[in-house]
Amino acid sequence: MIDYFEWSNEYKNTANNIADVIDRLKSEKRGISDISKKELDLKIAKYKIYYNECIHISNLLLGRYYGE
Repeated sequence: MIDYFEWSNEYKNTANNIADVIDRLKSEKRGISDISKKELDLKIAKYKIYYNECIHISNLLLGRYYGE
């Protein structure tokens, strides 16, 4: 049997880890060249996509758990 609640929590935890990476990348932007800032902005944008996907999947699985 699938435990949707636990599966949802795994995605939420992954999203939290990604949020930590985003925060670290944002803090790296201070005091670097504009070219490097652009590269970091691209990385941050990609990580935000991954974060949003994890949150979305987590919410869908939680909905399954509650019978939605």
